[in-house]
Amino acid sequence: MASKPTPGTTFRTWDDYYIPGTTVLRNKFTRPGQPFGETDPGKLRAMEEAITAIRLRELYEKPIDGIFDYAHMKAIHHHVFQDVYEWAGEERVGPASFMTKDGHAYYPAGPALTAAAEAEYMKLADKSLLRGLELEAFIQALAECWGELNVIHSFREGNTRTQFAFFSQLVEQAGYRINTVQFAPGSALREEFVTARFHSQDTGNNDRLAAVLAQAINPVTPPPSPS
Repeated sequence: MASKPTPGTTFRTWDDYYIPGTTVLRNKFTRPGQPFGETDPGKLRAMEEAITAIRLRELYEKPIDGIFDYAHMKAIHHHVFQDVYEWAGEERVGPASFMTKDGHAYYPAGPALTAAAEAEYMKLADKSLLRGLELEAFIQALAECWGELNVIHSFREGNTRTQFAFFSQLVEQAGYRINTVQFAPGSALREEFVTARFHSQDTGNNDRLAAVLAQAINPVTPPPSPS
């Protein structure tokens, strides 16, 4: 059995993410008697959502400069979750087997995850970051990239929020705009989006994800030609 981590130590196993004796993620909301952070999951969720909403707004107003590679995605995750988790911006270290959520599988942590992520960002670069594509082709290519990066699921928590910030910036540089308001939690399109991503994971087909994204993406300028 792995030894229990202490505040400030490196995360090496899946269990390291949790406050000892609980299933609550270790967090930065520490105080006397709670050296590993807030132990109440409801309070933690509320605090996390409030502070990450502020950080996301900062990104939408002033995006992080980057080349839409893995380092760029990690920088976005770090910015959004820097106030909440010590491991913000770091690739997850577990589980060693396939991670599942609601019966849907994600990549296991380790070299295979890292290699798969790097390969997807390389594909994106090879496609000129999707610049110069007509709307229909752009949405299909975006769905393919989004679906693949989602099943890789690089981070322990916060993948969806990080993906939206990353892809919103990518969409803008390609001459389009994604209306993220339509994907607010509780909205009909958000539910369709979640279902479509699970379908992508289960089948490897991203057509349903493309259909959902098509409802929220529009051109803002003529798409720039690839350089």
